[in-house]
Amino acid sequence: GCLAQADRPSGAMSTALIDVVNMIKSCSDSEPNLKKLLTHLQGQEDLLVQHMPQLDEAAQALAPAQHTLGLVFILNCKGTAVPLSNPAAVQVFIGQCRRMLLGCDPEQVQMVAKLFVSVCTKFSAACLAAKAPLHAIRPLHHAVCALQPSLSHFTPLHAELLKVCLLSKCYSAAQPILDQELLHVDRDATLVTPRDLLLFHYYSGMIHTGLKRYQAALDAFTLAVTAPTHVLNAIMMESYKKALLCALIERGEPPQLPKYVSPTIARAIKNTIAPYTEFSDAFGKSELTIMRELLTKHQQVFEADHNLGLAKQCVPALMRRTIRRLTETYLTLSLSQIAELVGLENADAAERRVREMIISSEIHATIDQQKGVVHFLERPENYDSHEAVKLMEGALGGAISLAAKLQDLHSTLATDRHYLSRVSSQDRQPQWTEEESLLSK
Repeated sequence: GCLAQADRPSGAMSTALIDVVNMIKSCSDSEPNLKKLLTHLQGQEDLLVQHMPQLDEAAQALAPAQHTLGLVFILNCKGTAVPLSNPAAVQVFIGQCRRMLLGCDPEQVQMVAKLFVSVCTKFSAACLAAKAPLHAIRPLHHAVCALQPSLSHFTPLHAELLKVCLLSKCYSAAQPILDQELLHVDRDATLVTPRDLLLFHYYSGMIHTGLKRYQAALDAFTLAVTAPTHVLNAIMMESYKKALLCALIERGEPPQLPKYVSPTIARAIKNTIAPYTEFSDAFGKSELTIMRELLTKHQQVFEADHNLGLAKQCVPALMRRTIRRLTETYLTLSLSQIAELVGLENADAAERRVREMIISSEIHATIDQQKGVVHFLERPENYDSHEAVKLMEGALGGAISLAAKLQDLHSTLATDRHYLSRVSSQDRQPQWTEEESLLSK
């Protein structure tokens, strides 16, 4: 039975700790026994703290796949006591967590979601203290999958995983998580909080930026900025700064935020980020010289926000946009004329820039090097090829699928008593007035 004694582990463990290990081993075989074990372990946390030096041996005696519940309690207890200034202790803890996370049982994980998230957070902090964020990626990916009731559920570990991908500059490792269609926020099941969601979208935007996917980055940052709030939030403001720069690079204009953005955030955007607003205005007026001056003038601000690299990329983005506008007006231009109109140093710099844009299919043109002339051409795509049809079919299929998911979410929301109660209370409150207009000013 559940309370039957298993073989005693060898070593220096105390009798009380041996009894706990044996209880974990004998009660991890079925759901009823796991529930009994959970109740028992919740009463043994003081004992685990008292036997801290022996927890390494206790953890080693347990198998991750069978004894996830017990290992979570042991590692959570140990994680509170591991000094991050002690490299040897940190490495031992990292190894124990990796072993558990890579082999954990999702059913047992979801029984102790709070403690499991705590262990993962401590594991991530230990990897960062050891300057080894790369070592946390695969275990945290396994942890995310174990904690999710379904592949569409947000968890607090999504943001933690993206953070270590960012710090290790291993952006591609985040792709499986970014590809998930995360639609469900279930605080009871996964303990996800609004801050977790904001950080997830913020880190997603940063990863897309690192991969130069500026439209995807803009979408992610916009999700963070437009979240409901009644207080000023640093994550949302930092998201807007990056969204602004990504929008300039990708679209040539600042982001158009919807009217439902919180008035608090709208006021802060209008009044507290003058360096970004000045820079955006100069971009909009195609004033390349002023943009360069502002980069120098506000360098400390951009550096402090970790946005200097992104701001610098706006300069060549404006040059490319100017060249694209020239293709709409002229059929032929000399390289020296392009250099003068765009703000490049000389004809050679103009030739390099035009060649890069031709290779990347941003423009269609030919360069006559003998005469130093560029001939702009019409776009050859008539959208009658097999590839174009396939692309359109894929887009239509995606739109139909999205519409079906929205309908499902609408049906679920329409019968949710918490949502209906909130809407009812909001209907009784006064509506926004002049604050709505802040976004359009």
